[in-house]
This record gives sequence, C-alpha cells and structure tokens, in this order.
Amino acid sequence: RLVANNRKYCPEVQRARLLEEIMSIKNLFQQESESVTDQAVKIPFEFTNRDSIPKGKDPGNCIVIKPVTVRTWFRIRPFLLEVEKEDLDKMIVKDGELNADFPELMNKYGGLLFDIVCLGIHNKPSDPPEWFKNALADNTTWEDIRILFNAIIYRIGYHPFCTSITMLRNVSPLRETEIIAAQKNLQSWKDATKADS
Repeated sequence: RLVANNRKYCPEVQRARLLEEIMSIKNLFQQESESVTDQAVKIPFEFTNRDSIPKGKDPGNCIVIKPVTVRTWFRIRPFLLEVEKEDLDKMIVKDGELNADFPELMNKYGGLLFDIVCLGIHNKPSDPPEWFKNALADNTTWEDIRILFNAIIYRIGYHPFCTSITMLRNVSPLRETEIIAAQKNLQSWKDATKADS
C-alpha cells in the first residue's frame, strides 16, 4: 500500500487524501518538468503482505518509476489503445479533479491497468517477474493502482502521450481486427524475447 496513516477515514476524506497523493506526484513531475524525463521518481510504498515475495527478494520501501524506454512504450501502447479515449481521459487525474467513475473504469479495465502499471514499473525488455506482479497485487488497492497508473502516464509525458494516442487513432483507426493483430504481434514479440533469454 502507498504509505499513509493507518487510520480509517470516511469516503470523503479518503477521496480528498487520494486526490492529494495524486496531485503531489503530478506536482513533483511539473516542478521537475525540465529534467523529469532523465530521473527516476521514488514513490513511498509499503509491502505489508510479504507472502508472495520469495526468500532473498526485497521489493524495498518505495516503487521507483524510471524514464520509460522506447521498448516499454511500445509494449504499453497496445494496452492503452484498448482503452476508449473518453475512459482514458477519465482515468488521468487533472488539476483538482478526481473522477467518481473510476470504480466503473476499474471493473472495465482493471487487468489492463494492472498490466500497464507492472510494465511501467518494470521498464525492462523482459516481462515483469511473476513474484513482483503477485506481490504488487497482494499489496495494492485500486486507489494505489490509480496513483501508479497516473505516475506512469505523467512519466511518459501527459500531453505528448495524449497527442500521440490521438494521432494514432486518427491516422490508423484500430478496429477489432487491428487490435487482435496488435495483441498477436505483442505475444509473438514476448515469445521471441523469451526464446532469446
């Protein structure tokens, strides 16, 4: 779980605290706008449930989001293209705005968002280790996933990212067959990467 006080709060206070956490991450990125693409960002995180963490592995006390590589961008992009533009706009937290529809969006895209978060945190040519995915799943709430997703999106660069997604949709409108082809391409790339390892 993202590190915070362990007290229970009413939903309004929880919502305000979540918005505050997301905005503090966004503000960090905005303050560092000139150099943020070259530096790793550390987000305090507590892995309280350690059952899925193998002996000898230590995930530490923070999640580090490094500059997203081109390879990682190409791995994340097909997942992002599966999200409807309107829904993606609702997922990305803007100034002082926390979308109330997020629980519905999590029902619709939960697995996709989790995959994006895992790829964005791992940010390497290989797949995220299964133990890390399990440890993250065992220790995060959907609010944590929202914060980590937004941190990765801001790490990519929010406006250039949205522009590139819009351009991709306008220039090459992906229909169901193209999405299936992109997924098959991603799977064959994963298979080729595993064979090379």
